[in-house]
Amino acid sequence: MTQGTLDILRLEGAPVTFQITFERDAGGSFVSRLEPQELVMFLHEEMRVELPLAENAARRADTEGRARVVGLVLDENDLHAVMDYLEESA
Repeated sequence: MTQGTLDILRLEGAPVTFQITFERDAGGSFVSRLEPQELVMFLHEEMRVELPLAENAARRADTEGRARVVGLVLDENDLHAVMDYLEESA
């Protein structure tokens, strides 16, 4: 299990996409980019974020342009399996 901040950013374009970043408190980031219709299911089914939290974060990202969830605990194995891992350089 790893703790960090989930950040969902709405990217304008054709089509609109959402950039998802999960920044581990201990360093390193996981990043993925999705189309709107994939967002909630990706958060819930692939990242294992609880469904009400995933729906709320997706709704806020869509209406406000960005949603952040601080202190989220996720299984690191799920993150490696579904997202690109970017090591922070010190």
